[in-house]
Amino acid sequence: MPDSRRDDAVPPADHEELSPTSATDTAEKAITTDGPVGRKAGASADQRRRRTVTVLAVLAVLALATLVVTGVRWYESTQSDAAAAAALRDEAVDAAQQIVVNINTVRPNTLDADLDAAQSSLTEPMLGEYQRVRQRFAENLRQAQAEVVATPVSAAITAFDPERRTATALVAIDVNARSASAPPQSKQQLFLVEMIQTPDGWKAAKATPSTGQQ
Repeated sequence: MPDSRRDDAVPPADHEELSPTSATDTAEKAITTDGPVGRKAGASADQRRRRTVTVLAVLAVLALATLVVTGVRWYESTQSDAAAAAALRDEAVDAAQQIVVNINTVRPNTLDADLDAAQSSLTEPMLGEYQRVRQRFAENLRQAQAEVVATPVSAAITAFDPERRTATALVAIDVNARSASAPPQSKQQLFLVEMIQTPDGWKAAKATPSTGQQ
């Protein structure tokens, strides 16, 4: 009687054998970067790098723009301050000349107006001193029929403090004087004027004849 167990142990002739390289091939295909998954990962990395570079570039531009704006504002501020100080200095020079003219000009026909102009050019302590002698000074001028006319020649600032609003100027004037009892006289005189800027403009706190008059 034939042995059936031997026949069962023999595999069928048409059974397909597994290729020994099929597992390796499958793994290589799974991890290769040439496949769709690899290309997508590479593209994502490139996009991230491009976004990072773009953000850094924008931040650099913004930082540069901030520096430029800050520099422009600082420059405009300093230029503005310098221009304001220069304008204030010019005002002080003009005021010094006018003050010296006012306190050295009196005419018989406009005596009260001339004395008012002189007084309006002064501040303390010179203002108080002028007010104390004004009446006696006016009487003497009327009696003498004196006329004194000053014209500005030049002026220069010798000290200037824009923060404290003070200035000192040296002013040269030509003076033409005459009276009922004296012939006309002409001379050039220097005045040293110490000024303070008040709400009503520059005024003299002190004005004294300087050496060098001719």
